Amino acid sequence: MDMPTRTVAARSVLGFGVLAAVVVATLPGVATGAVALFRAGVAALRGAGHGLLSVEDGFVTAMVVTVIVVPLPAVVAAAGRGAAAVAGWRATAWAAACCLVVVSIRAAQGATPLQTWVSGVVACTVGVLLGCLVLAAARTPAVSATGRSRTLATALLVLYGLGVLVVGFWGSPVDAGAHPQILSALDLVHRLGLPAWFGYAALEFTANVLFFVPLGLLVVLRLGTRAWWAGAAAGLVVSSTIEIGQALFVPSRFASLDDVLANTSGAVIGALVGVVVLGRSRRAAAPASGPGPGPGTTKPRRSAAGR
Repeated sequence: MDMPTRTVAARSVLGFGVLAAVVVATLPGVATGAVALFRAGVAALRGAGHGLLSVEDGFVTAMVVTVIVVPLPAVVAAAGRGAAAVAGWRATAWAAACCLVVVSIRAAQGATPLQTWVSGVVACTVGVLLGCLVLAAARTPAVSATGRSRTLATALLVLYGLGVLVVGFWGSPVDAGAHPQILSALDLVHRLGLPAWFGYAALEFTANVLFFVPLGLLVVLRLGTRAWWAGAAAGLVVSSTIEIGQALFVPSRFASLDDVLANTSGAVIGALVGVVVLGRSRRAAAPASGPGPGPGTTKPRRSAAGR
């Protein structure tokens, strides 16, 4: 897709998205219908069993809002005038401003405006930050892993793999002895303003996301930015293997599709971080490697995430 076509497409998507968000936020009937449809979908998925979407209702809503917001910085950046791409920070700022307006309108109509506003801001902030990461990865040129990064990543992958095996196949959940302390900590942060929907199940889901971020990161550092998809796939394969193993061999552990979803999401995030880190480290090392390429050298490669 050439630049003018991509710009027009991005502007169309952006305009439609903003219009839909404003309509849902300002018309109570539309918002009520959308919420009812959303809850019916969540109930249907939960009915499938296997621990799918077993987290708090508010956390499910926040996750959906986050996923919707993630593409926004990239769409804003692509909608820039002419061939000049919008800077990443500027696209992120515009995306955040759009989210803030929509969340404020929606909160003003709710029965608990402050709680609704805080929940919306938290979900949109996570989405904008992840969207900024996606945009940065998409703009990173394809880079091969260096010998040093391969060696370091291989050693860390071995250590990380051992840790995953221990945590995954331990006879009891790793947080079994700290349950009261975790509940006390959650109660404290709730009093400080964290939304009430971020409960124990949401914390566990978030921890599972963070636990697999290093896997995606290390795979990219080992294989290079072209293999970002391998980092994401590794999360799905490893997590699925652990959950199947728990179901077959560790009766005291509960296999859950939520864990697979969270672990895979973490690996995807880690892979994107790896693309950005490897690209920037190569860029930082470029001035020290001598003068740039002379005439007759090959053209720069396309971006890692643009394939």
